[in-house]
Amino acid sequence: MPPKVKYSREDVIKAALEVVEECGLRELTARRVAAKLGSSTAPVYKHFVTMDELALAVIRETQKMLLDYTSRPYTERVFLNMGTGTAMFACEHGQLYRALLLEGDSYGDVVHEILEILESELITDTRFTMLSAAERRGLLQKMWTFTHGLASLICVGLIKDCSQECIIKTLLDVGGDVIGATLAKHDSQAKDRRK
Repeated sequence: MPPKVKYSREDVIKAALEVVEECGLRELTARRVAAKLGSSTAPVYKHFVTMDELALAVIRETQKMLLDYTSRPYTERVFLNMGTGTAMFACEHGQLYRALLLEGDSYGDVVHEILEILESELITDTRFTMLSAAERRGLLQKMWTFTHGLASLICVGLIKDCSQECIIKTLLDVGGDVIGATLAKHDSQAKDRRK
């Protein structure tokens, strides 16, 4: 009799991630994951009591992937890299982006963590070191709203050109205005405080 093949928790998550990437989060089932593994459903339920638990593991892995994209050096600007990475992730991993950010609010805590991490990294962009934490948070919220809209349109196929160059140009066009307004407001308030 051949030895039993053992599947690790990571193997199950990887197979589940592939299922979501191909079919979407709503189609994540133990049978589909087992088919990816080439096994019965036993390894799935050995590592995950419920499918909701497995779905959360997939979302956590998606979070890591997205944050990897946002930290890549597409340009010399940290903030622009965050936006570019978000949109590139939506372009290259549309189903995962949908699962994390477009399919309900079940994973709001995970999204909140992403924003906290991005906010903590924003201080490394030298253009914003003079801004207060509240000003940086406000700037991030404004650009997140726009970038999420852009990424969502890419994800659902309404924006066809999701090349890195096109994404960067779009983010620079809008971001320049938002950043310029934020910095101008900061400078104006700083002058008022000096009076």
